[in-house]
Amino acid sequence: MKFRLPGATAIAAIMVAVAAPAPLAFAQNGGQPAVTVSREIAQPLNEARAALSAKDWATAKTKLDAATAKSKTPADKGQIDRLRVYLASQTNDGPGQVSSINALLSGGTLTPDEAKQYKGALAKAHLDAGNQAASLTAFRAYIDEYGGTPDQLVGIANDAYKANDNATAVTYAAKAIAAAKANGKPDESWYRLLASAHNRLGQANEVLAVRVQTLTDYPASQNAEQYWKELIVPAQDEPEYGPAVRLDLFRTLLAAGVKLSAQERTQLSDGAMKRGLPNEALTVLESAVAANDATLTALDKQNHAEAKTAVAADKAGLAKEAADVQKKGSGADIASIGEAYLSYGDNAKAIELLNAAIAKGISDPGELDIAKLHLGVAQYRSGDKDAARATWGQIKANNGTNVLAKNWTLISQIKG
Repeated sequence: MKFRLPGATAIAAIMVAVAAPAPLAFAQNGGQPAVTVSREIAQPLNEARAALSAKDWATAKTKLDAATAKSKTPADKGQIDRLRVYLASQTNDGPGQVSSINALLSGGTLTPDEAKQYKGALAKAHLDAGNQAASLTAFRAYIDEYGGTPDQLVGIANDAYKANDNATAVTYAAKAIAAAKANGKPDESWYRLLASAHNRLGQANEVLAVRVQTLTDYPASQNAEQYWKELIVPAQDEPEYGPAVRLDLFRTLLAAGVKLSAQERTQLSDGAMKRGLPNEALTVLESAVAANDATLTALDKQNHAEAKTAVAADKAGLAKEAADVQKKGSGADIASIGEAYLSYGDNAKAIELLNAAIAKGISDPGELDIAKLHLGVAQYRSGDKDAARATWGQIKANNGTNVLAKNWTLISQIKG
């Protein structure tokens, strides 16, 4: 555990000043000196100070014991305890430091600034005494009372995490991140710490929230693909998730910059062919075929060949299909043609048709939100991010589109 408390270093200066050889005065009737003690302890206390200055530790202890035996007031005890703290610090007496600092803190003779500094030193004293648990407690109490730097806060979080105190780790990691954000951004490892502590506590939603923060601050993180998967793949856990949304899950992964596995590539391209979207299938398979990718399956090669043949005729017939379906088709039928235009990158026409489909009405709530998801994608790709986010914000279905809509919103914020 590392201490960066101002008190842990500033206290040394105070103790040196206390141990300086200037003599202490005793209380007199005619005026009060800055530091006063009872007449009886002035001599042994001054002798103790001189011994401390000379690093004669044994004599210093003897004189302090003599002063203690004659002390009468809290001020007497306070001055003695200050010198005992210094003596203990110089002789590596951790328990002695702890005892003397605690006596000072409870004695009522310290100024607020001195109390702050001695409280800071208490954490280090406990550590010197070999009591890490007490050190952590004192350190945390200091930070809670006086505030701390981001590094100090994350230090507490790290120590708590190592001790399996995950609730405390969460509290202080979150505080460290918030404090760091006031002047920039936190180290990425702090997000990993926070997420791991949440994970130990079984707080899956909180882990995902940390992933969002991480990707926002570190979009190029070496773990970005894994974080995006953690955010997007839960769409398939939604109660009404099914084949109608599966293609959109893969599309969202691709938009987030996630490389699909060979199996996922096959599922996406085959699903696109079955949905009548040959250009999407061709786009997904083209680079793998050009590279003669060894992971291509027989189904991939078949779908690639069929898609390549079908694209020209499919694209040429879209205008007539669109006109016909707007006259005679249902809202769902119009939405499917809008999706086809989206697969060719004609975002303006996709927006027109998907808006028309939604206006006409799609009776199934899940299908309606699929159409809204596609409309948002078309708006985003056309450069209208505000409209896209507004559209995605309307999606509430529990078929996975709600999860994907949130991720598209995040993509639009992070990737531009």
